[in-house]
Amino acid sequence: MSKTINEIIPLERVQELKQMAAGYYGSICGMTENPYEAATMLVMIHLMLWLNAKQEGADTKAMLEEYCRNFMENYEMNEGTVQ
Repeated sequence: MSKTINEIIPLERVQELKQMAAGYYGSICGMTENPYEAATMLVMIHLMLWLNAKQEGADTKAMLEEYCRNFMENYEMNEGTVQ
């Protein structure tokens, strides 16, 4: 079973990362012409991080499943709070 984000990153750091993400959100929105371009840019960044930091023998399918699960957890935690 995979670990929750709070088992990997302390809650205080998660809050700091959320604040940083809010800053990058504004920057990315300013650099792109529409939400689809912004999302495409984020997928590209995620792919770069994955390719440059994955461990030997890492399973791409497992990474994508974890990414989707983590995305849903974050969505549910922040539903209605993101502007």
